[in-house]
Order: sequence, then structure tokens, then C-alpha cells
Amino acid sequence: MEAPILPTNASENITSLMTFFQYINNDLAEGWFFVLMLFAIFLIVLILLKGSFTTPRAFAGSSFLCMVLSIILRTMGLIENTWMFLFVVLTGFSALWLYLEGRGG
Repeated sequence: MEAPILPTNASENITSLMTFFQYINNDLAEGWFFVLMLFAIFLIVLILLKGSFTTPRAFAGSSFLCMVLSIILRTMGLIENTWMFLFVVLTGFSALWLYLEGRGG
């Protein structure tokens, strides 16, 4: 039976939850783990909120939640600035959409 192929330094470098997240994100997923996790959360929350609210409100709620999460992840150094700014722009777009919906236009 062949032994599983695992990096030999993984157990030496993982000393806390933060280093575990860095190992998953940077070494295993090449920086895409938390980015894809944010988009998955965005879609799940959008679908859940769409059941109870209009589309602009559901979009605003999910984009705001993901913006807050992306700011936290960026502060921790787990995602790039680009992804945080994307969710800030999505939140701004959703605020504009809500404003236009409230005006009837």
C-alpha cells in the first residue's frame, strides 16, 4: 500500500488556526480558497434571501455580508485587495439599485 502524498513540512508549519488557513489558501489552493468561499456564500445568501425579499434587497443583503467578510479576510491577509474592492463595488451597486427601486425607476 502506498503512503499518501502529503507535504512533509505541513505539520511543522501549522501551529495555529491562522497558519492552517494560510496553508490551505496559499499552498493548497494557490490563493483561491477564500475567494471561492466568498462567492459561494454570496450565492447561497442571495438564494436564501430571494425567498423572502425582492431581488434588489436580496442582492444588497448578500453583497453587504460578503463585503464585511472580505474586509475581515483582507485584514487577515487571506485575499487580495482586488476581491475586497469587488465586493465594495457590488455593495455600492446594490445601494444604487435599492435607491432606484424606491424611487419607482
